Parts: sequence; structure tokens; C-alpha cells
Amino acid sequence: MNAPLHARCGFRTGPLSVAVVMTGGTIAKSYDPAKAKLVNAEPKVTEIIADLRADDLRFDFFDLMHLDSLEIRDAERVQIADAVAAACKTHDAVLVTHGTDSMAESGAFLCERMQDIPVPVVFTGAMVPFALKSSDASQNIAEALLAIRFLPPGAYVVLHNRVLRLPGVHKDHKKLTFEEA
Repeated sequence: MNAPLHARCGFRTGPLSVAVVMTGGTIAKSYDPAKAKLVNAEPKVTEIIADLRADDLRFDFFDLMHLDSLEIRDAERVQIADAVAAACKTHDAVLVTHGTDSMAESGAFLCERMQDIPVPVVFTGAMVPFALKSSDASQNIAEALLAIRFLPPGAYVVLHNRVLRLPGVHKDHKKLTFEEA
């Protein structure tokens, strides 16, 4: 007898616990009328996930920092890697929301620090802030959450209908998406 489709394609069924590590980035930017600019001041990801239908996922949110990814240096990457390592011990998967300009560098840093990643760790973000109508934020979060059900342990970038294994990816600034290096 054939195994069910979910078993044949590696889909993990049932409730999963997901740690969401939020670092800021374009996905979290909102408009500050007093400054007349987009700022990275609040974790929009909780709002995005609340609007999705994810009945069998349990979320724990870790509001780690509110930085544009161009401001993320090795000290912040250590914080991200430490938060991911801790979350891997207590969750079935980890979702890291991160700005796209240095996402690949933070993902590669994580892979270097964590030689054996025990659960799927997915980095995602957005090219356009969630606060704007043409944002890709909801699409990327939804795709990332689906990907964690299929992916084996390791680190990945999930963005724009693509799943790319870390390290070895880069942002294509002309196409405004990620590709294998």
C-alpha cells in the first residue's frame, strides 16, 4: 500500500512549535509622520502571522532588535545566532525575519557558528515594507511557514517562491530577490 502523500514528500503533519526571531529589516518598517520617513520601530511580523491561517502552528515571538540590516554587524549576528541556538532546543523550527541587504551574511554566520543545526531555520524578509500596499511580506512569511514543514534540519532563505540553502546565497540587487551564489 502506498504511503500517504504527506509522508512521501516529507511533510511534517500535526502541531509544530515555531520560534520567530525578529531582527527588524524592511519587513518591519512603518511610517513615522513626525520624522516623515520609514522607521524600524515595531515588530510587524506578529501582525502578519495573526492574519494567516496557521491553526496547527504554535508561535513564540522573540523581538531581538529593530535594525535595518545594513546596521547589523558581527556583534548583532552573535545575538541572532545565540537566539536561534536557544530556540532550536525548544522548538520544531525557527523563523528569522531579517532585512534583505545582509540576510545572506547573517545566514552564513549562523551556519559557521552552528555546525549542526537540528531543526529547519528559515530566514525571510521583504523588499517592500508590510505597511505598504505592494509589500511582499505576507507572501514571504506564508511561504516560509509552509517551507518549515518540508525542509530537513539546516538553514535556508525562503523568499519569492524560492527555497535556497545557506550558506551560498546572495541578494540580486537588480532583480530584487535572492539567488544561489
